Amino acid sequence: MMRNAWTDPIEDFFELRERLYRLLDESFAQDSDDNAPSFTPPVDIVATDEAVVILIETPGMSREDVSVEVDDGVVTIRGKRPGNGDGQYLLRERPMGEFSRSFSMAWELDPQSVAAKLEDGVLRVTVQQRERRRSISVSAAEDTQELPAEAEGEQA
Repeated sequence: MMRNAWTDPIEDFFELRERLYRLLDESFAQDSDDNAPSFTPPVDIVATDEAVVILIETPGMSREDVSVEVDDGVVTIRGKRPGNGDGQYLLRERPMGEFSRSFSMAWELDPQSVAAKLEDGVLRVTVQQRERRRSISVSAAEDTQELPAEAEGEQA
């Protein structure tokens, strides 16, 4: 097989991989519930001393298209990327539809401190951590020997 000098075999591999993913997505989507999530956006989770920051790619979505919930240490992010709606797709590579991602945290989170900001196609969810448990050292009282009351004044 003659290869074009202008193609990169690595790019060909990645293109083949993406085609396989799309094929698998389409075949599973036919058998699944219509309300099931249709794609999974990439996520980064960063923990600092004060907070947990979740970064999720959401290009093409507005504030109204995403929601964030915190319940019992689980952060759930849901969203919907609308389709074009006009015309018929000749090529469709960008994922469309609904998604839902849930993350169970190993530490207690403060649901009242949740902040979410959508900027440049990235949703940034910041959840403040509750104060972590801390160890308290126990100091010993000075050893003082006291004689029982009835033994006072007695001599041996």
